[in-house]
Amino acid sequence: MIRHFATPELRDTYQELAAVTVAQRAEEFTQKGRLDRESWREIADAGVWGLAVPTEWGGSGGTWWDFVAAPEGIAAGGRDLGFCLSMVAQAGLIRSILTYGTDEHKAAWLPRLLGGDVGATALTETTGGSDVTRIRTAAVSDGDHYVLNGHKDHITNGPEADVALVLGRVPEAGQQDITLFMIDMHADGVVQGPIEDMMGNRTSPTGPIALDGVRVEARNIVGGIGGGIDAVYNTISLDRLLYGILAAAYLDPLLDEVMEYAQQRHAFKVPIAEHQYVQGRITDAKFAIEATRWVSYGALDALVQDSDQASLMCSVAKYHAGETLKLGTETALRVYGHLGYMEGRHSQALRDALGTLIAGGTAEIQRKNVFNQMQRLGARAA
Repeated sequence: MIRHFATPELRDTYQELAAVTVAQRAEEFTQKGRLDRESWREIADAGVWGLAVPTEWGGSGGTWWDFVAAPEGIAAGGRDLGFCLSMVAQAGLIRSILTYGTDEHKAAWLPRLLGGDVGATALTETTGGSDVTRIRTAAVSDGDHYVLNGHKDHITNGPEADVALVLGRVPEAGQQDITLFMIDMHADGVVQGPIEDMMGNRTSPTGPIALDGVRVEARNIVGGIGGGIDAVYNTISLDRLLYGILAAAYLDPLLDEVMEYAQQRHAFKVPIAEHQYVQGRITDAKFAIEATRWVSYGALDALVQDSDQASLMCSVAKYHAGETLKLGTETALRVYGHLGYMEGRHSQALRDALGTLIAGGTAEIQRKNVFNQMQRLGARAA
Protein backbone atom coordinates (compact mmCIF):
# COMPACT_ATOMS: atom_id res chain seq x y z
CA MET A 1 0.00 0.00 0.00
CA ILE A 2 1.37 3.41 -0.97
CA ARG A 3 1.81 5.42 2.21
CA HIS A 4 2.46 8.91 0.81
CA PHE A 5 1.91 11.00 -2.27
CA ALA A 6 3.80 13.79 -3.96
CA THR A 7 2.92 17.16 -2.41
CA PRO A 8 0.58 19.15 -4.72
CA GLU A 9 1.69 22.53 -3.35
CA LEU A 10 5.34 21.80 -4.14
CA ARG A 11 4.41 20.51 -7.58
CA ASP A 12 2.51 23.72 -8.34
CA THR A 13 5.34 25.92 -7.07
CA TYR A 14 7.95 24.29 -9.30
CA GLN A 15 5.60 24.12 -12.26
CA GLU A 16 5.13 27.88 -12.09
CA LEU A 17 8.87 28.43 -11.70
CA ALA A 18 9.76 26.16 -14.61
CA ALA A 19 7.24 27.92 -16.86
CA VAL A 20 9.17 31.19 -16.54
CA THR A 21 12.66 29.67 -16.58
CA VAL A 22 13.15 26.31 -18.28
CA ALA A 23 10.27 26.68 -20.77
CA GLN A 24 11.44 30.13 -21.89
CA ARG A 25 14.95 28.90 -22.76
CA ALA A 26 14.30 25.34 -23.91
CA GLU A 27 14.37 26.06 -27.64
CA GLU A 28 17.54 28.14 -27.36
CA PHE A 29 19.43 25.46 -25.44
CA THR A 30 18.12 22.68 -27.66
CA GLN A 31 19.73 24.47 -30.59
CA LYS A 32 22.93 24.99 -28.62
CA GLY A 33 22.96 21.40 -27.37
CA ARG A 34 23.82 22.57 -23.89
CA LEU A 35 22.43 22.39 -20.37
CA ASP A 36 20.50 25.52 -19.37
CA ARG A 37 22.65 26.39 -16.38
CA GLU A 38 20.82 29.65 -15.74
CA SER A 39 17.55 27.81 -15.12
CA TRP A 40 19.48 25.13 -13.22
CA ARG A 41 20.80 27.79 -10.87
CA GLU A 42 17.38 29.41 -10.41
CA ILE A 43 15.76 26.09 -9.57
CA ALA A 44 18.60 25.25 -7.19
CA ASP A 45 18.14 28.63 -5.50
CA ALA A 46 14.46 27.70 -5.02
CA GLY A 47 15.63 24.76 -2.91
CA VAL A 48 14.89 21.80 -5.17
CA TRP A 49 17.98 19.77 -4.29
CA GLY A 50 17.49 20.10 -0.57
CA LEU A 51 13.91 18.85 -0.44
CA ALA A 52 14.92 15.34 0.68
CA VAL A 53 18.09 16.38 2.52
CA PRO A 54 18.15 16.65 6.34
CA THR A 55 18.42 20.14 7.76
CA GLU A 56 21.78 19.35 9.35
CA TRP A 57 23.25 19.11 5.82
CA GLY A 58 21.58 22.26 4.53
CA GLY A 59 18.34 20.75 3.26
CA SER A 60 14.73 21.35 4.19
CA GLY A 61 14.35 18.03 6.00
CA GLY A 62 11.65 16.60 3.76
CA THR A 63 11.20 13.20 2.17
CA TRP A 64 11.72 11.75 -1.29
CA TRP A 65 7.98 12.19 -1.74
CA ASP A 66 8.53 15.91 -1.31
CA PHE A 67 11.35 15.80 -3.83
CA VAL A 68 9.46 13.98 -6.60
CA ALA A 69 6.80 16.71 -6.54
CA ALA A 70 9.43 19.13 -7.84
CA PRO A 71 10.46 17.27 -11.03
CA GLU A 72 6.78 16.56 -11.64
CA GLY A 73 6.16 20.29 -11.65
CA ILE A 74 9.27 21.07 -13.68
CA ALA A 75 8.37 18.45 -16.30
CA ALA A 76 4.86 19.86 -16.62
CA GLY A 77 5.82 23.53 -16.59
CA GLY A 78 9.23 23.45 -18.26
CA ARG A 79 8.27 21.30 -21.26
CA ASP A 80 11.90 20.21 -21.65
CA LEU A 81 12.42 16.49 -21.17
CA GLY A 82 16.19 16.77 -21.56
CA PHE A 83 16.51 19.21 -18.67
CA CYS A 84 14.55 16.78 -16.52
CA LEU A 85 16.84 13.87 -17.41
CA SER A 86 19.79 15.91 -16.17
CA MET A 87 17.85 16.40 -12.93
CA VAL A 88 17.46 12.62 -12.61
CA ALA A 89 21.24 12.21 -12.71
CA GLN A 90 21.70 14.82 -9.99
CA ALA A 91 19.02 13.27 -7.76
CA GLY A 92 20.68 9.85 -7.91
CA LEU A 93 24.02 11.34 -6.93
CA ILE A 94 22.52 13.14 -3.93
CA ARG A 95 20.79 9.96 -2.77
CA SER A 96 24.09 8.05 -3.03
CA ILE A 97 25.85 10.56 -0.82
CA LEU A 98 23.02 10.56 1.71
CA THR A 99 22.76 6.76 1.80
CA TYR A 100 26.39 5.66 1.54
CA GLY A 101 28.42 8.75 2.32
CA THR A 102 30.09 9.58 5.59
CA ASP A 103 29.40 12.77 7.50
CA GLU A 104 32.58 14.13 5.94
CA HIS A 105 31.27 13.37 2.45
CA LYS A 106 27.97 15.07 3.20
CA ALA A 107 29.65 18.15 4.61
CA ALA A 108 32.03 18.41 1.67
CA TRP A 109 29.81 17.66 -1.32
CA LEU A 110 26.16 18.35 -0.50
CA PRO A 111 26.52 22.14 -0.15
CA ARG A 112 27.94 22.30 -3.66
CA LEU A 113 25.14 20.24 -5.17
CA LEU A 114 22.41 22.01 -3.23
CA GLY A 115 23.93 25.34 -4.24
CA GLY A 116 23.71 24.72 -7.98
CA ASP A 117 26.77 22.73 -8.99
CA VAL A 118 26.01 20.08 -11.62
CA GLY A 119 26.65 16.47 -10.71
CA ALA A 120 27.13 13.26 -12.67
CA THR A 121 27.35 9.57 -11.90
CA ALA A 122 29.94 8.08 -14.23
CA LEU A 123 29.28 4.36 -14.59
CA THR A 124 29.25 3.22 -18.20
CA GLU A 125 32.16 2.49 -20.50
CA THR A 126 32.36 1.52 -24.15
CA THR A 127 33.17 -2.10 -23.33
CA GLY A 128 30.23 -2.71 -21.01
CA GLY A 129 27.33 -0.33 -21.60
CA SER A 130 24.61 -1.27 -19.13
CA ASP A 131 26.80 -4.08 -17.75
CA VAL A 132 28.71 -1.97 -15.24
CA THR A 133 30.58 -5.00 -13.86
CA ARG A 134 32.78 -4.95 -16.98
CA ILE A 135 34.37 -1.58 -16.25
CA ARG A 136 38.10 -1.11 -16.75
CA THR A 137 38.62 2.22 -14.97
CA ALA A 138 41.00 1.44 -12.11
CA ALA A 139 42.85 3.04 -9.23
CA VAL A 140 46.06 2.25 -7.38
CA SER A 141 46.80 3.37 -3.84
CA ASP A 142 49.42 6.03 -3.23
CA GLY A 143 49.66 6.88 0.47
CA ASP A 144 46.43 8.56 1.52
CA HIS A 145 45.34 8.93 -2.11
CA TYR A 146 44.27 6.74 -5.00
CA VAL A 147 45.39 7.44 -8.55
CA LEU A 148 42.53 6.88 -10.97
CA ASN A 149 42.85 6.13 -14.69
CA GLY A 150 40.18 5.23 -17.20
CA HIS A 151 37.56 6.41 -19.65
CA LYS A 152 33.81 6.78 -19.20
CA ASP A 153 31.35 7.10 -22.07
CA HIS A 154 27.85 8.51 -22.64
CA ILE A 155 27.69 10.11 -19.19
CA THR A 156 24.64 12.29 -18.53
CA ASN A 157 25.87 15.75 -17.50
CA GLY A 158 29.44 14.55 -18.14
CA PRO A 159 30.53 17.52 -20.24
CA GLU A 160 28.96 20.03 -17.80
CA ALA A 161 29.48 18.40 -14.40
CA ASP A 162 31.32 20.10 -11.55
CA VAL A 163 31.45 16.95 -9.41
CA ALA A 164 31.01 13.28 -10.21
CA LEU A 165 30.72 9.89 -8.58
CA VAL A 166 32.95 7.60 -10.63
CA LEU A 167 32.77 3.82 -10.66
CA GLY A 168 36.15 2.11 -10.85
CA ARG A 169 38.16 -0.85 -9.66
CA VAL A 170 40.86 -1.21 -7.02
CA PRO A 171 42.63 -4.36 -8.28
CA GLU A 172 44.86 -4.64 -5.23
CA ALA A 173 41.71 -5.26 -3.13
CA GLY A 174 41.13 -8.63 -4.78
CA GLN A 175 38.03 -10.06 -6.41
CA GLN A 176 35.55 -7.68 -4.78
CA ASP A 177 37.10 -4.44 -5.96
CA ILE A 178 34.41 -2.28 -7.62
CA THR A 179 34.48 1.06 -5.83
CA LEU A 180 32.95 4.54 -6.03
CA PHE A 181 35.15 7.64 -6.05
CA MET A 182 33.83 11.16 -5.50
CA ILE A 183 35.85 13.59 -7.61
CA ASP A 184 36.01 17.27 -8.42
CA MET A 185 35.66 17.54 -12.18
CA HIS A 186 37.99 20.52 -12.24
CA ALA A 187 40.86 18.46 -10.80
CA ASP A 188 44.07 17.82 -12.73
CA GLY A 189 43.80 14.88 -15.09
CA VAL A 190 40.04 15.14 -15.72
CA VAL A 191 39.03 15.84 -19.33
CA GLN A 192 35.34 16.34 -20.11
CA GLY A 193 33.55 16.04 -23.43
CA PRO A 194 33.11 16.71 -26.24
CA ILE A 195 29.32 16.87 -26.05
CA GLU A 196 27.70 14.11 -28.09
CA ASP A 197 25.53 15.19 -31.02
CA MET A 198 22.24 13.45 -30.25
CA MET A 199 18.94 13.45 -32.14
CA GLY A 200 16.99 14.38 -29.00
CA ASN A 201 17.33 15.51 -25.37
CA ARG A 202 19.98 17.96 -26.48
CA THR A 203 19.51 20.02 -23.33
CA SER A 204 20.84 17.07 -21.32
CA PRO A 205 24.42 16.92 -22.57
CA THR A 206 26.12 13.55 -22.53
CA GLY A 207 29.69 12.72 -23.32
CA PRO A 208 32.92 11.05 -22.29
CA ILE A 209 35.05 11.65 -19.23
CA ALA A 210 38.75 10.83 -19.42
CA LEU A 211 40.66 10.20 -16.20
CA ASP A 212 44.42 10.43 -16.53
CA GLY A 213 46.24 10.04 -13.24
CA VAL A 214 43.51 11.76 -11.20
CA ARG A 215 44.45 11.86 -7.54
CA VAL A 216 41.53 11.10 -5.23
CA GLU A 217 41.86 11.31 -1.48
CA ALA A 218 41.11 7.98 0.18
CA ARG A 219 38.50 9.71 2.32
CA ASN A 220 36.50 10.41 -0.89
CA ILE A 221 35.74 6.76 -1.50
CA VAL A 222 31.98 6.32 -1.06
CA GLY A 223 30.71 3.08 0.43
CA GLY A 224 34.15 1.63 1.07
CA ILE A 225 36.51 -0.38 -1.11
CA GLY A 226 34.47 -3.01 -2.95
CA GLY A 227 31.16 -1.42 -1.98
CA GLY A 228 30.45 0.17 -5.34
CA ILE A 229 27.95 -2.28 -6.80
CA ASP A 230 25.45 -2.10 -3.93
CA ALA A 231 25.54 1.69 -3.98
CA VAL A 232 25.16 1.82 -7.76
CA TYR A 233 22.12 -0.43 -7.77
CA ASN A 234 20.47 1.77 -5.15
CA THR A 235 21.26 4.89 -7.17
CA ILE A 236 19.96 3.55 -10.46
CA SER A 237 16.79 2.31 -8.76
CA LEU A 238 15.89 5.90 -7.90
CA ASP A 239 16.87 7.02 -11.39
CA ARG A 240 14.60 4.41 -12.97
CA LEU A 241 11.46 5.29 -11.06
CA LEU A 242 12.06 9.01 -11.65
CA TYR A 243 11.83 8.36 -15.38
CA GLY A 244 8.30 7.11 -14.77
CA ILE A 245 7.41 10.09 -12.58
CA LEU A 246 8.66 12.45 -15.30
CA ALA A 247 6.96 10.59 -18.12
CA ALA A 248 3.50 11.00 -16.64
CA ALA A 249 4.01 14.61 -15.60
CA TYR A 250 5.50 15.60 -18.97
CA LEU A 251 2.69 13.97 -20.96
CA ASP A 252 -0.23 15.30 -18.89
CA PRO A 253 -0.30 18.79 -20.47
CA LEU A 254 0.61 17.39 -23.88
CA LEU A 255 -2.44 15.14 -23.84
CA ASP A 256 -4.59 18.09 -22.73
CA GLU A 257 -3.40 19.96 -25.83
CA VAL A 258 -4.16 16.95 -28.04
CA MET A 259 -7.69 16.77 -26.62
CA GLU A 260 -8.29 20.46 -27.27
CA TYR A 261 -6.98 20.20 -30.83
CA ALA A 262 -9.09 17.11 -31.54
CA GLN A 263 -12.21 18.97 -30.46
CA GLN A 264 -11.39 21.97 -32.69
CA ARG A 265 -10.11 20.20 -35.82
CA HIS A 266 -12.89 19.07 -38.16
CA ALA A 267 -12.90 16.22 -40.65
CA PHE A 268 -15.94 14.83 -42.48
CA LYS A 269 -18.04 17.67 -41.03
CA VAL A 270 -17.42 16.79 -37.37
CA PRO A 271 -14.60 17.34 -34.84
CA ILE A 272 -12.02 14.57 -35.17
CA ALA A 273 -12.57 13.90 -31.45
CA GLU A 274 -15.83 12.23 -32.47
CA HIS A 275 -14.04 9.59 -34.55
CA GLN A 276 -13.43 6.39 -32.64
CA TYR A 277 -9.95 5.90 -34.05
CA VAL A 278 -8.90 9.27 -32.59
CA GLN A 279 -10.60 8.48 -29.30
CA GLY A 280 -8.76 5.15 -29.24
CA ARG A 281 -5.35 6.78 -29.65
CA ILE A 282 -6.03 9.37 -26.96
CA THR A 283 -7.40 6.88 -24.46
CA ASP A 284 -4.52 4.48 -25.08
CA ALA A 285 -2.17 7.31 -24.15
CA LYS A 286 -4.20 8.13 -21.05
CA PHE A 287 -4.21 4.49 -19.92
CA ALA A 288 -0.42 4.37 -20.31
CA ILE A 289 0.15 7.65 -18.48
CA GLU A 290 -1.86 6.64 -15.44
CA ALA A 291 -0.34 3.16 -15.31
CA THR A 292 3.14 4.68 -15.47
CA ARG A 293 2.39 7.28 -12.81
CA TRP A 294 1.04 4.80 -10.30
CA VAL A 295 3.61 2.07 -10.83
CA SER A 296 6.27 4.76 -10.32
CA TYR A 297 4.65 5.90 -7.09
CA GLY A 298 4.57 2.26 -6.01
CA ALA A 299 8.25 1.90 -6.89
CA LEU A 300 9.15 4.96 -4.82
CA ASP A 301 7.20 3.59 -1.88
CA ALA A 302 9.01 0.26 -2.21
CA LEU A 303 12.39 2.00 -2.39
CA VAL A 304 11.93 4.23 0.65
CA GLN A 305 10.50 1.29 2.61
CA ASP A 306 13.51 -0.84 1.56
CA SER A 307 11.15 -3.49 0.22
CA ASP A 308 12.39 -6.68 -1.43
CA GLN A 309 10.28 -5.61 -4.41
CA ALA A 310 12.06 -2.26 -4.86
CA SER A 311 14.51 -3.18 -7.63
CA LEU A 312 11.83 -5.02 -9.59
CA MET A 313 9.31 -2.19 -9.23
CA CYS A 314 11.83 0.46 -10.27
CA SER A 315 12.65 -1.47 -13.43
CA VAL A 316 8.93 -1.83 -14.18
CA ALA A 317 8.59 1.95 -13.80
CA LYS A 318 11.55 2.62 -16.10
CA TYR A 319 10.25 0.22 -18.73
CA HIS A 320 6.83 1.86 -18.74
CA ALA A 321 8.38 5.34 -18.79
CA GLY A 322 10.09 4.86 -22.12
CA GLU A 323 7.21 3.05 -23.75
CA THR A 324 4.68 5.59 -22.49
CA LEU A 325 6.72 8.59 -23.59
CA LYS A 326 7.04 7.07 -27.04
CA LEU A 327 3.31 6.32 -27.20
CA GLY A 328 2.25 9.70 -25.84
CA THR A 329 4.44 11.81 -28.13
CA GLU A 330 3.62 9.63 -31.14
CA THR A 331 -0.08 10.07 -30.34
CA ALA A 332 0.35 13.84 -30.43
CA LEU A 333 2.17 13.67 -33.75
CA ARG A 334 -0.51 11.40 -35.26
CA VAL A 335 -3.46 13.49 -34.08
CA TYR A 336 -1.87 16.73 -35.26
CA GLY A 337 -1.09 15.02 -38.56
CA HIS A 338 1.00 17.03 -41.00
CA LEU A 339 1.34 19.84 -38.45
CA GLY A 340 2.81 17.38 -35.98
CA TYR A 341 5.27 15.97 -38.50
CA MET A 342 6.63 19.40 -39.41
CA GLU A 343 9.80 20.41 -37.62
CA GLY A 344 8.70 21.84 -34.28
CA ARG A 345 7.86 20.96 -30.71
CA HIS A 346 5.84 17.81 -31.47
CA SER A 347 8.52 16.23 -33.64
CA GLN A 348 11.10 17.33 -31.07
CA ALA A 349 9.08 15.75 -28.27
CA LEU A 350 9.02 12.42 -30.12
CA ARG A 351 12.79 12.54 -30.68
CA ASP A 352 13.31 13.28 -26.99
CA ALA A 353 10.98 10.46 -25.97
CA LEU A 354 12.85 7.89 -28.08
CA GLY A 355 15.98 8.57 -26.06
CA THR A 356 14.32 7.28 -22.90
CA LEU A 357 14.08 3.83 -24.45
CA ILE A 358 17.88 3.73 -24.12
CA ALA A 359 18.96 6.19 -21.43
CA GLY A 360 18.88 5.00 -17.85
CA GLY A 361 19.03 1.36 -18.93
CA THR A 362 17.40 0.03 -22.09
CA ALA A 363 13.97 -1.58 -22.19
CA GLU A 364 15.74 -4.91 -22.66
CA ILE A 365 17.84 -4.40 -19.54
CA GLN A 366 14.68 -3.65 -17.54
CA ARG A 367 13.16 -6.93 -18.74
CA LYS A 368 16.33 -8.76 -17.72
CA ASN A 369 16.33 -7.19 -14.27
CA VAL A 370 12.64 -7.90 -13.70
CA PHE A 371 13.10 -11.53 -14.71
CA ASN A 372 16.15 -11.92 -12.45
CA GLN A 373 14.29 -10.33 -9.54
CA MET A 374 11.30 -12.62 -10.09
CA GLN A 375 13.65 -15.60 -9.90
CA ARG A 376 15.32 -14.25 -6.76
CA LEU A 377 12.05 -13.52 -4.99
CA GLY A 378 10.63 -16.87 -6.03
CA ALA A 379 13.63 -18.73 -4.67
CA ARG A 380 13.37 -16.84 -1.40
CA ALA A 381 9.69 -17.73 -1.04
CA ALA A 382 10.28 -21.41 -1.79
